Amino acid sequence: MLHGTVGIIMVAVFVVAVLGVVFYAVFELTPFASHSDRYRDPVTHRRRFADSPHLETRDEFEQRGG
Repeated sequence: MLHGTVGIIMVAVFVVAVLGVVFYAVFELTPFASHSDRYRDPVTHRRRFADSPHLETRDEFEQRGG
């Protein structure tokens, strides 16, 4: 009897954990999870860095055949 109860509790904890991860992922996809824009200055709203965060430009990527 005790062995079956432990198994049910373990399965219930696993299901709740999986549902929690799924709900968190869906929440992060919604506009309610607004994150600050780390590449822009909060006062001027201009880009903080002069260079693009990408290592290559789109033209270089297309010339490579990507």
